[in-house]
Amino acid sequence: MPQPDPDIVRAVLGHVLAETRVQELDPRSGTLRATETNFTSGKAAFEAFAKLDGPGWLQEAHTPEILHTADPDRAAQLAALKPDAAWPVTGERTSADGKTSFHLRRSSEGWIITTLEETSDAAGLLLTQRLVSTDLKHYLLYHVAYRPERIGGHEELRPFASRFIGFEPVKPASSTSTEHVQPAAS
Repeated sequence: MPQPDPDIVRAVLGHVLAETRVQELDPRSGTLRATETNFTSGKAAFEAFAKLDGPGWLQEAHTPEILHTADPDRAAQLAALKPDAAWPVTGERTSADGKTSFHLRRSSEGWIITTLEETSDAAGLLLTQRLVSTDLKHYLLYHVAYRPERIGGHEELRPFASRFIGFEPVKPASSTSTEHVQPAAS
């Protein structure tokens, strides 16, 4: 299977992004390697999750809101959670150096933490994706990995994994127009 030419992929994506005015996706060669660790106790899963010192978010069974490090109040709540009292449901966190991410989820047998790391692989493609948070104040940033797959006699780059890499504040849209809408006269 021939490997995609990264320069051609960048050129095509650059053209598409320029035409559609989509945010820059930062295309580059690479892929994600994932390893799973199973935990039978919430305490052990939470302790492993809490070891990473970078940005992240956690949905915990005893707290109604999603706790995350992008908001000082919620970050303080996340830091105050005690392993004995925490009952994690799902969450994502990255290391301070940004090289490793954890995805934590509750399963029927306990908890699973998937460790995700980027690797260099010329056959793969990594793109940055931004998703708006539920509070509409931050983007959640992900590196999405694509790999070639044979589909109907040809190859396509298809997404197969993603890893959380941090937060970015949502900037309010700025109006470039100085015109104002006047209310209709009654």
